Amino acid sequence: MIRRHHRLPARATGPAVVAVVALTALWALFFWQLLTPTQADRAIFARGDFPLHYFSYSDYQVERMWQGEIPLWNPYNYGGDPFAANVQWAVWYPPRWIAVLLAGRDGWGIEALQLEVAAHYWLISLMMYAFLRVLLGERPRPLLDPALFGSVLWTYGGYLTGYPMLQPSILEAIAWLPLMLLGAHLSLTRPWWRVRGVLLGSAMFALSFFGGHTQTTLHMAYLTAAYLAFEGWRRAVSWRGILWRIAAFGGLGAALAAVQLLPAYELVARSFRAEDYHYLDKSVGFSFTELTQFVWPRLFDAEWWPLYLGVPGLLLALNALLRPRKQHVFWIAVIVVGLWLSFGGNSIVYDLFYLVAPGFNFFRQQERAASLVVFALVVLATDGLAALLRPDDALADADGRRLRWLARGHLALTGSAFLVVAVITALRGGDVKAVTPNTFGFVALVSLFFTGWLAWRARDRGAAARGALLLLIVVDLFTLGVNSPNFVPDSPDERIQPPDYYDLLRQPVEDIQWHVDGAAGIQTYGTYWRIPDIYGTGPFRLATLEKLRRIRVDRRWEVFAVRYTTMIADVPDNVPVRAIGEGVNYDGEAYTLYELENPRPFAHLVYQARVSDDGQDGARAIMLEPWIDLRAIGVVSEPLPFDLPGERPPDAQVRAFKMVMPEYLEMEVTTSAPALLTLALANYPGWQAEINGEPAEIVDTYAGLIGVPVPAGAAQKVTLRFLPQSLIAGGVISAVTLTGLIVYLLAAALSDRRRARSGAESPRF
Repeated sequence: MIRRHHRLPARATGPAVVAVVALTALWALFFWQLLTPTQADRAIFARGDFPLHYFSYSDYQVERMWQGEIPLWNPYNYGGDPFAANVQWAVWYPPRWIAVLLAGRDGWGIEALQLEVAAHYWLISLMMYAFLRVLLGERPRPLLDPALFGSVLWTYGGYLTGYPMLQPSILEAIAWLPLMLLGAHLSLTRPWWRVRGVLLGSAMFALSFFGGHTQTTLHMAYLTAAYLAFEGWRRAVSWRGILWRIAAFGGLGAALAAVQLLPAYELVARSFRAEDYHYLDKSVGFSFTELTQFVWPRLFDAEWWPLYLGVPGLLLALNALLRPRKQHVFWIAVIVVGLWLSFGGNSIVYDLFYLVAPGFNFFRQQERAASLVVFALVVLATDGLAALLRPDDALADADGRRLRWLARGHLALTGSAFLVVAVITALRGGDVKAVTPNTFGFVALVSLFFTGWLAWRARDRGAAARGALLLLIVVDLFTLGVNSPNFVPDSPDERIQPPDYYDLLRQPVEDIQWHVDGAAGIQTYGTYWRIPDIYGTGPFRLATLEKLRRIRVDRRWEVFAVRYTTMIADVPDNVPVRAIGEGVNYDGEAYTLYELENPRPFAHLVYQARVSDDGQDGARAIMLEPWIDLRAIGVVSEPLPFDLPGERPPDAQVRAFKMVMPEYLEMEVTTSAPALLTLALANYPGWQAEINGEPAEIVDTYAGLIGVPVPAGAAQKVTLRFLPQSLIAGGVISAVTLTGLIVYLLAAALSDRRRARSGAESPRF
């Protein structure tokens, strides 16, 4: 499969041009319902995480970008949280910036994000073709070369066309795997690429991390490091050479991604997930019955079938597995380890990785390791097809005979299962259009055609036979992919509609003066509709605020400065409210919208303080004491720099409070006695306070919110600005690393040019 050679193709050859054209046409066919101008035929992505998580936050990001701002803070989610630190929102992902520019200032909508996702499938197909083309080596290349088939198998197989389509962070993280491995392969096989290949892999590592799904990036990094180690050993590269490549790959990739990596680490360390998720939460994976996906997708009304590679893809991979060659050993190991990992806690293999391998003890949903399994199967299937199509090769004839027996066995198994299930369905009076019997029928039909194609191929190895196989693969994978639950008709019922009382609850940033408890009515769509909700969505909610949201409801509303609340249950008797009206949430449940008659202001002065002796846990306990008036008493986790008078002076006032931008708040404070200024704002690293232009201390108040001790004085200007040190440090590291890489590449290019002019041998950079 892997041949030694000394140079890349100097120019695009016929097969490469055919491949690009074919892959582009296939991409347009797969996504035609997103691209069509005919409204009645148009489809959109299904409701769920795509509009709730990914579009909501992309829309907020785009809005801020066109205002010339980097969105570091989001006031609409969880009562306020560090937006850019959350890796899933892809703030630093370059393809997102390109998509934003192409959409235009007023052109970003859910359709634009759908096109961004679809464009990644086109890129994936081209990058996978390039990787397989180089991996297979220089051979006589027909117009439809095996790398084209492998690209289609990977891009449109069950894994990538399953849930990653609705989870852009997963898709945009895994998209760069082919080029990551290509860089590793070139570094080991091409002298000119010795360093450049590592740089390519490092850049793809950073892009993957910016894409937003750290678990997927971790899998890819482990795979690439293992590939460098194994192939380096197989090619007699010294261990020193292997180790510097791995270290440079990981180190440079992390340095390029530092602007996202350091803030993300800071957020993860303070997230509720870090405190509350343990082995049982993280060890969920495939059940062993789900292995049937390899052969039959959609069984048991499954929404997705990530292990399905199509009938030709599966049988070609099995054929290669039955006669493994030296170049197959690595990919077989990836399949074995990845498959066992995908079972999660159902297998002791995951326990070993959980205990030993860095990173595996943090992430949930271990079935995502199926991506490694499917990728390795695609490589084996592509190599098997290349061997099968090789002319005048005795091994190709042996492979063909074995593959024909495999196909007959697959046809017999699937055909028999179809007949049994169809008869049982008919006898029981079941729906003839039910998913399970029709799945068996579809796979049996594809198996029949593939068996027939093998008989044809035994007599004709020309372009027509190759084209027929490509067509069969497309029919197999596209039929299932296009008809997956990911696509729904573009109708008003399938689009997210504004909640009841939308005009009342929506607040532009500069008008935010209070929060909403939208648990019953808004249902985590705060960012989507620009409603400052104390609830929200996303995996990395702050542990301090999550614990605050779990205290008694009247105390929660007080410290979060809640003005409006959506309730299904009764309102506590001790909270004066007035009913605004009735509404229906997205689950069809009726709720009542209430307005608190005397809500706490977003910024409020108190003149008494209770100091907790047990940190934030003690502070929350104090807050629940019935005699504690939180409107008058601040509960702090550390002593204040001065004593408070205990009495509120008549002139105490906070005026002109304004959220100029989410990362900058200003107000005017007048008080004739020292006071504690309390804000319904998360106390998160990076917030800095100033009083009249001088730095001021921030103290933890109400177990996770900001308090600013304010001395006596009239008309004092108090400002708060959010600029985390982790972002500054990460940005400097990323910028220096990127600059260094650009300088190195320019120097290498100039050196190559001088040597070319002098006729000397090219350097091995």
